[in-house]
Amino acid sequence: MSKIVVVEDQQVLATVYRNKFVAEGYQVEVASDGEAGLALINTTQPDLVILDLILPKMNGIDVLKNVRANPVFQTLPVIIFSNASLVEEAWKAGATMVLSKSSHSPKQIVESVRAALQAASDSQQRDAPVDRNAAPSIMDTTVLSRSCGTPGNILLIEDHPDVRALLSFLLDQAGHQVTSVESHAAALRRLDLQEFDLLVINRVCPDGPGVTLCSQLRHSFPQQPIIMYSTAALPAEQQAGLGAGAQVYLANPGELLTIGSLSSRLIKQSKTSIGLRIRAAVSVSPMAA
Repeated sequence: MSKIVVVEDQQVLATVYRNKFVAEGYQVEVASDGEAGLALINTTQPDLVILDLILPKMNGIDVLKNVRANPVFQTLPVIIFSNASLVEEAWKAGATMVLSKSSHSPKQIVESVRAALQAASDSQQRDAPVDRNAAPSIMDTTVLSRSCGTPGNILLIEDHPDVRALLSFLLDQAGHQVTSVESHAAALRRLDLQEFDLLVINRVCPDGPGVTLCSQLRHSFPQQPIIMYSTAALPAEQQAGLGAGAQVYLANPGELLTIGSLSSRLIKQSKTSIGLRIRAAVSVSPMAA
């Protein structure tokens, strides 16, 4: 049973989410201020933390910085759940996800927790030593068979390691081959070396906003499917991304969890369109001659 620590000073909200997670089979501990939350995290060593930002005694940003300063918690999934305007600070401090209280339902929060825990588990399994003499398990066989039918090669541009691991996991689960880079410059270098079926671009990276890269790539690759995403994007930013050439802008956790199936659909549409254009060109060629 996975352990979750919820750090939330609004008692009613904390109770609602505690009951929801318990009903989903999780073990839940609640703290009502930042200092108590940090102490609870240190003593219980949970599998995941849900953290508000505006808290008594110690704010959520400082709690998160203290958590990430502990080597034990370097990869601990921490989901920021708040209406505070400290999104960028939360990402920089090491948040795994940043969700808005005002626009995310309890169901969406549970889905986000489930995905983050699965991504963390998958990352640990990849890092664990492999016993090459052990017989493959049913899960190993399932993963291998799924990977053999990879429908597309995807380039993921994301500088945050936890988010990168989560999205890579979701795309891999859908059978895609994922190459990830941490900056726009690295993405452009990779595109010079390799062709991809789809590009996935974060809202911002250290070397620039994602909308700038999206516009540049749309100019260079007019037919390339592009997905942009960010749970922190404002409506105007979403419109700017779509205007720059992204087919889709994923802006909430529920949408983000569907990125694997969405990518499959966009890749299929793209390949079908290319096939139709090729057949049309072939059919026109004899007439031209």
